[in-house]
Amino acid sequence: MNAKRNLELQKSICEAFGEDIGGDVCEEIGQFMEECPECQVYFDTMERSVKLYKASEKAEEVPPFVAERLYKVLKLNHNESK
Repeated sequence: MNAKRNLELQKSICEAFGEDIGGDVCEEIGQFMEECPECQVYFDTMERSVKLYKASEKAEEVPPFVAERLYKVLKLNHNESK
């Protein structure tokens, strides 16, 4: 994972937990993200999924069964995103 993306993800996680980006907890998160190949794969997959979903949403309406499958795979509640 490149340093810029790692920092962006680290910042997002820290903000979600109300932590300062320069704090010890956030430093640990950043280090962990650099050393965790599974985390990098997960982040990359999520990022690509979101990009694909946004691109397809602009191009045309996503069939409901496709949207439901995507939400299920991403373990998201479809009603929460509206």
